[in-house]
Amino acid sequence: MKRRGLLAALAASTSVAIAGCAGEDGSYEFDAEPARVPESAYANGYTGEDPESYTVDREFNVTGVNAEVTATTWVARYTNPTTQSALFVASTPNASVAGQSVNPLVRVEGADLIQRLLNQINQQDVGGGNTDIQTDDIEERGEVTRTILDEETTVPIFETTISADVEGTGNSSGSVEDVPVLLYIATVQHTADSADSEDVIAMVGLHPEQVGQRDQLLSMMEAVEH
Repeated sequence: MKRRGLLAALAASTSVAIAGCAGEDGSYEFDAEPARVPESAYANGYTGEDPESYTVDREFNVTGVNAEVTATTWVARYTNPTTQSALFVASTPNASVAGQSVNPLVRVEGADLIQRLLNQINQQDVGGGNTDIQTDDIEERGEVTRTILDEETTVPIFETTISADVEGTGNSSGSVEDVPVLLYIATVQHTADSADSEDVIAMVGLHPEQVGQRDQLLSMMEAVEH
């Protein structure tokens, strides 16, 4: 298994898929407040990046109302190259039209949310090459409860396998097939102190099944600030 290739595949799959969540009415602009793990709360071996913004334009229709929406999502990633583990933290605006949220993360949960996050991306550029992500047989493996952003939050745990073809230059080319991974998913609706509107904070932690990173990922989820 090419360990560098697996981490790149997971990173591309999660960050771009989350960034695609948006939608709304008339002509609207929404900007989420970034969410992040403070550096002092990084688990051993993890490094992080400042949240990156993604602006998505979408059309939305609800109860006869057509909306042109520009929504800005922020995504931060924290990775441990040694264990091939990662945590992704996304903040997306929880805007609404005619009283209905247009943020897909509000309406989707469980295995459906996993599929949305990991299966939407195909042939994305990663490090100069293409990555083809395939996931199958997502199974729930229980759940835990953690306090995230001052809210008691259920964090479902899922098992799946990930296959990826990573095409790059030099020694970066390769493939990984049927790698068992565990995923931890949490979503919290939260209003930042500096904002007037609510955002949806989505956290996706994942690690190969053969390495123990559950406690590290959950501790960083609990440390998320918004």
